[in-house]
Amino acid sequence: MDYELLGKRIRDERLLLRLTIEQLAERVNKSTNYIGQIERNDGKPSLETIVDLANALGTTVDSLLRDSLDAAQEDETVREICTLLRTGDEDDKRFILDVVRRYMYYRHKRQTEES
Repeated sequence: MDYELLGKRIRDERLLLRLTIEQLAERVNKSTNYIGQIERNDGKPSLETIVDLANALGTTVDSLLRDSLDAAQEDETVREICTLLRTGDEDDKRFILDVVRRYMYYRHKRQTEES
């Protein structure tokens, strides 16, 4: 397992959600020092802690460990969009879905007209 990349992904996810180390530590009932150690690759979390961190960050264990898995890697842009969507409320999500649908509709229409 690549603990250095695991720590980096945890930190990246935390920062995407604009959480402090203290807030993440509180969510997983661990010390801020321990979370910092994990992010810096000075500590090796248990599977239970990785699951707790994934849940607290609104992501999956697969996403945090993807460099250690043989499965195909998810597109980074899609992953970031999903992470950002998790932070919005239902109105935000419906609005963004509407924008994406309209964009895809007009993009498809434009491509059809150009053909």
